[in-house]
Order: sequence, then structure tokens, then C-alpha cells
Amino acid sequence: MAKRKKKPLAQPKPFRVRAARFSDEDAMMRILALADPDDPAPFESSRTVLLRGPQGPLSHGRALLLVAQHQDGAVAGALTASPPDWIVTHPGITGEHNQSALINRLGTVHGVAVDEPYRGQGIAQALIAEAERYLARQGFGLITMDHKPELTDFYARLGYAHGAQLVIHTPGPLIAQPAHTGMIHSFKPLEGNVRLRMVPGYPEPMVSGLVSRTHIPAGTQFLPGRGLFVPRGA
Repeated sequence: MAKRKKKPLAQPKPFRVRAARFSDEDAMMRILALADPDDPAPFESSRTVLLRGPQGPLSHGRALLLVAQHQDGAVAGALTASPPDWIVTHPGITGEHNQSALINRLGTVHGVAVDEPYRGQGIAQALIAEAERYLARQGFGLITMDHKPELTDFYARLGYAHGAQLVIHTPGPLIAQPAHTGMIHSFKPLEGNVRLRMVPGYPEPMVSGLVSRTHIPAGTQFLPGRGLFVPRGA
């Protein structure tokens, strides 16, 4: 009997992803600025968060700061994520209870970038995968990000859906948060109870099951001026 050929062992990656440290500050901030060279100012808040030091529930309190360290010792990539700020300013999300419910379930990647000499090694993908694992372990049900249109195929290969806005079914009104100007919104469920549903009458996928009592039943339709509607017998 012919012996089966053993599959070659996967080669170890030339980098590792870990939580950011205070000593990573300069490299991390320089690399994060590459995510939006025209407007890097929003990433400055990550510097303040980093100075607080490691603490739960994510890597730095409510923020997640990750870096990819290359085998040569250099910080080659960086990622920052947290619950989005718009949860507490959105006019459709009222009351501390409703805000807290979403803050504990929705994580947004604010920026991910790889230093140019280290691109093409899967570093961005590894950073995003680690962010997904971090968030899922802490009970987050959905990960989102805004990105340039040319990156849509990249995120689609990682299992992300996309649209012009993020639409979440809540116990109250539908919550629609548009992408930033010139950007695409991508999103991915992190657990089986959270699903993306196309509802007849609405042009964008809806997030179902992110918070309690928000699963969208089969047969649901969207009626302008009325919202979600489940016909009798559906």
C-alpha cells in the first residue's frame, strides 16, 4: 500500500500579533497615521489610551490596541478598535440602558495599517483576525469598520459584508449609521446569533440579533413610514 505523502508543515509567520505596549508608542502612532494620511488626527486618542497601560476588558480598557512585531524586532503593523463613539450621540439611541447594550456588543476598527517594507506578508489580515478573537471573547457580537472603496474586495475575502450604512435592528427604531464621506462600511458577525438579513423593501442588509429581542423573523418586510412588518401567516 502506497503511503500518503505528508502535507508540508506550515511555515511560521515572520511576525507575531500582541497587545501594544508603552514602548511601541512612536512606531504605533506613525503606522496608524498611514491608515488615513490625509487626516491622521483622530488616531491621536490612541496615544492617550496607550499611556493608561494594559487593563481589561480589552487590551486597554474599552479600547483594543494591537501591533504586529516582525521577527527583526520592528513594529510592522498596528490596529486600534473600540465601541464607536456614535453610540452615545446617535439620536435614535436614547437612554443609558440602550446605549450600554450596544456598547457591550459592537466593536469598530478605527484604523489598521502596515508599514510599507512589511506589506504583502498577511500582517493586516492577522491583525484583523486577532481583533475579531479579542472582541468575540469579550462578548461582542459584531465588528465593523469604514474603509476606502478599493479595500472592499480585501474585506469581502475575510468574510465581511458591506454597504453605504450600518443598519441595526433594536427593540426601538432601526438604527442607521452612514459611512464617512467617500468610505464604505463593512461589518461581520462574531457569533451565530447575530446575522445579516436582507429585508424586502430595504436596500441594505440589517443586523439581526445583536441585542436581546431583535431577531428579524422570516417573512419580515420593510414598509416606508411604518418600519419592519411581519405579515400574518409569514
